[in-house]
Amino acid sequence: MYLPKFFTAIVLALSISQARASAGEVAVDVTLSPAGSFKAETKRVSGTAHKTADGVIAENVVIDATTLKTGVSLRDSHLKKRLLTEKFPQIKLIKAVGKDGKGKGLINIMGTKKNVEGTYTVENNNLNAQFKMKLSDLKITDVNYMGIGVKDEVTINVSIPLTEAPARSTASRKKTARK
Repeated sequence: MYLPKFFTAIVLALSISQARASAGEVAVDVTLSPAGSFKAETKRVSGTAHKTADGVIAENVVIDATTLKTGVSLRDSHLKKRLLTEKFPQIKLIKAVGKDGKGKGLINIMGTKKNVEGTYTVENNNLNAQFKMKLSDLKITDVNYMGIGVKDEVTINVSIPLTEAPARSTASRKKTARK
């Protein structure tokens, strides 16, 4: 039950990256009530971010929601049920742009498109993004098991490769110059 919130957080973090077939990582920090916490993690993230003249951009970054792991198999099962991974096995960052350590993006999770905002840093050719998300925004509510509940807000941490902007062809440079 706490897993869907974690997955949502992961997607938001990816919103600051650009899609390519590269490896990345996602970790969703979930706080429990009355006490405790756990992380939902996966390394099945495809996509990269690219440097732009004044920031970063990412498109079509994909997270394999079916591979999220929390370290507890029953919790993993509850998470996948809440995230509807049989029907929606992927979370996708449609497009995101960032400048001066802040970013905005559009994600598709569980068939719902959601605007997200967060922060990012660049370290060793990796884009590390972080954002907060409310599970209730995805209609995920009343998540609890044996008296332990999940708080509504989760923190998503995403790390993906950062590359130089793709070289534009001579034809596209000429077309841009004519405008």
